[in-house]
Amino acid sequence: ENVPPYAILSHTWQEGQEVTYDDLITGNGTDKAGYNKILFCARQAQRDGLDYCWVDTCCIDKSSSAELSEAINSMFRWYQKAQKCYVYLLDVSNYTTDGDGKLSRKWEPAFRQSRWFTRGWTLQELIAPKTVEFFSREEELLGSKETLAQLLHKITGIPVKVLQGESLSDCSVTERFSWAAKRQTTRAEDESYCLLGIFDIQMPLLYGEGRQKAMKRLQKEIREAAVDQPVALAQEARSGSQHEDEKADKIRRWLSAPDPSTNYYKALKQLQNDTGLWFLEGNQYAEWKTSTSSSLWLHGIPGCGKTILTSTVLQDVLQHRDGDTSKALAYFFFDFNDVQKQSAELMVRSLICQLLQQCVTIPTSLRTLLFSCENGQRQPSLHALLEVLQQIMREFLQVYVILDALDGCSERAELTDILETMSAWQLQNSHTLLASRRERDLESSLVTFIHQQNFVDLQSKLVDRDIQKYVRQRLSDDKRLSKWGKDSALRQDIEAALMKGAQGMFRWAVCQLDALRECRTRASLQRSLATLPPTLDKTYDRILSAISEVDAQYAVPTLRWLTFSARPLSVEEVAKIVAISLENEARFDRDEVLEDPLDVLSICSSLVAITTDKDNGIPRRARQVVALAHYSVKEYLVSDRIGNGLAACYSMQAAACHDAIARSCLGYLLQFRGVEMLSQDNVKEFRLADYSASCWMEHAQATEEHAKGYVKEAMVLLSEENDAYLNCLRIHDPDKPWWDSDFQKRL
Repeated sequence: ENVPPYAILSHTWQEGQEVTYDDLITGNGTDKAGYNKILFCARQAQRDGLDYCWVDTCCIDKSSSAELSEAINSMFRWYQKAQKCYVYLLDVSNYTTDGDGKLSRKWEPAFRQSRWFTRGWTLQELIAPKTVEFFSREEELLGSKETLAQLLHKITGIPVKVLQGESLSDCSVTERFSWAAKRQTTRAEDESYCLLGIFDIQMPLLYGEGRQKAMKRLQKEIREAAVDQPVALAQEARSGSQHEDEKADKIRRWLSAPDPSTNYYKALKQLQNDTGLWFLEGNQYAEWKTSTSSSLWLHGIPGCGKTILTSTVLQDVLQHRDGDTSKALAYFFFDFNDVQKQSAELMVRSLICQLLQQCVTIPTSLRTLLFSCENGQRQPSLHALLEVLQQIMREFLQVYVILDALDGCSERAELTDILETMSAWQLQNSHTLLASRRERDLESSLVTFIHQQNFVDLQSKLVDRDIQKYVRQRLSDDKRLSKWGKDSALRQDIEAALMKGAQGMFRWAVCQLDALRECRTRASLQRSLATLPPTLDKTYDRILSAISEVDAQYAVPTLRWLTFSARPLSVEEVAKIVAISLENEARFDRDEVLEDPLDVLSICSSLVAITTDKDNGIPRRARQVVALAHYSVKEYLVSDRIGNGLAACYSMQAAACHDAIARSCLGYLLQFRGVEMLSQDNVKEFRLADYSASCWMEHAQATEEHAKGYVKEAMVLLSEENDAYLNCLRIHDPDKPWWDSDFQKRL
C-alpha cells in the first residue's frame, strides 16, 4: 500500500545476457547486454520525475519458488499500477531522418515485425499499464499506446477500446485467448501462466506439468470464476469450449486428412487373441516405449502380417495411454486401395488432425498457420505443415507415431524426406514405429536415422507362432471350419499342413483356410490338404481358376475396377459396375445389377474384403466398401506372372483397364440422356453416378495414345443432342456434394 510511484520496463529477454537478482546483490552483471536496458529504464524514469523503477529480470529472486509464484500471479497488477511502462525494442532502430533532418517513421516496418509482439508475457505488459511508451534501441521515443493505438490494433488484433483502458471483463474469454494465439513463451507452461492477469485468475505454478495440463487448469479456473460473474459472462465462459470445438472442426475440414481408423478397425477384425505377444513382451519393444527419441522398423516379406502386428502395437499403446492426456498417439496406414492414403503429405495432415483431437486447446502453431493462410482460404505448404507437426508434438510429454505399409506410399522420395526431417527434430518425447517390406529405397533412407539394432526382421520362425494361434482360432470359431475341429487327429493334420506351407506368410494361411471352408467331405478336405498351392501366386491362380464361367463376367470387371479405381468403391457401386456392357457402345443394363451386392464376396472369394467407411462425406450414412484383400493381390493381377498360369484372362494391364473403366463410366452416364430420368428424389438410386461423373476423365487420361476406345462414348456424352452432359455437370458440381445436386441447373 505504501509503494512509491515507479516506472516499469517491458522488453524481450536475451539468453544469458540478462542481469539477475543474484547479479544485482553481488554487484556483477555490468558486462551483460541487459545491463544497458536497466540503465535506460533508470535514466528515463529520472527524466519523468520518478525515483524508482522495476525490471523483471533482476527484481525477482527466481531461486525462491514462493517469490516467483507470487510475482507471476501479481505481475499484471504490478504493471497496472506503474506510472509508466517503457517498452525497449532492441530490434527497432530510429536512426533515420528525412531530408529536413527530422525524425521520420521509417522505423514502422521493423516495429510491426518486432519480436516483442510475438512473446507471451508482453501481452499483459501492453494491456495492463495506463501509460505505455515505446523506445527504439537508440532510446528514442517512437510513440505511446495512445498515439500508436491504430497501429497496435493492426499488429495485435486487440481492440482500440481495450488499448484505451476499457475493462477486460467486457471482452469474451474466446476473444482474450485469441490475442495470445500467435504468441510464444520459452517454457511451455508459461503459455498459460502469462494469461493469469488477462483473466484475473490466481493459481499455483507447477513447472514441469506440461503445456496441456497447465492450460486445462487455467480453463478450469476461468469456468469456476465465471460462476460468480454476471449471467452473460458465465454463459460465455461455458460456451468457450464449444467455440474451440467448432474452430477445431473447421481446421480438420480445412486440412482434409484421410481417416486411418478404418484400416485399424479392419485389421482388428483379423486380430486373434494373444498374437504378437512375442514382440510385445520383448525387451526391444519395452525399450521403444520408454526410451527417449526411440525408433523401430518392422520389415518382412509380403503377407507376413506386418499390418496385423502394427495394429497389435497400436492397441497396446492405446492401453498404455489409459486416458493420460500428457501422452499422445498418431498413426497412419498407407493403403493401395485408397489414393488418398498413398500420399505422404496427407499422412502429415492426418497426424496433425489426430494430435489436435488430443489437445486440450487448439495449439498456437495451428492457429497461426490457419491465420497465415487467410483463415483457411488457401492451403499450407508441406514445409509449414511439418513445422506445425513438430510444434504440436512438443505439446505432449510422450508422443507415439506409428506408420504402417510405407511401401504402399506412391510418393516414396517425399515420404523418406519427411521421415528424415522428423528424425532431425530429435524430439526426446517421440517414439516412432515404422512397418514395411524391406525395399532398397526405404532401407537406404531409414538406415540413416534408425540404428541397425532397431530393425525388426519378421522372420518365419517368429511369425509362425502367431500363424499357429490364428489357425487354431479359426478352426475353433469359424462355423464352417469348426466341424473339422471336433476330430483332434484331423485338426492336427490341418494345422500341420498349413504350418508347413505358410513359411511365415499370414496371407497364405488365410487364403487356404478360406478355401478349406468350401470342403464338404473328409475326402475333399484331404485332397485339398494334399494339394495346397506352394506360393501366394499359385494360391491366387487357383482361386481365379475356380471362378465359374458365369461368375467370371462379374469377377473380371469387379477386379479391374478394384485394381485401378480412383477411390474406394461401395458395395452398391460394385453391384452396378457388373451391369455395364462394353460390347459395341458401352451400355448400362439395370436388369444385370447384382440383386445382392454382397455376392461379390462369394464370387471373388479371398481376393476381396468388405469394410465399413463411416467418414465418406454422406451425412448420417456409413457405407460398406469393397477392396482387394491384400496388396499382393493387386501385385499379382498387374504382373506378368499371371499370364503364365490358368488365370491369364484376369491379367490387368493398366492402359487397357483405364480405358475400360472410362468407357464404363461414360456408358453409365449415357443413361441420363433424358432430363426426366434424374431428379433430387431418385439420384441416390444411381450409386455409380458420382464416381462416373467425377472420375471418367481421370481414367481417360491414363490410357495410351493408340488405345482410346472411350472416345466414341465421350463424343456422345458431349453432344448437344441430349441432356447427358448437362446431367453429368449437375451430378459433379464442385460446389455441392452429389447427393445434394441442383437438378434445375441450366448451362
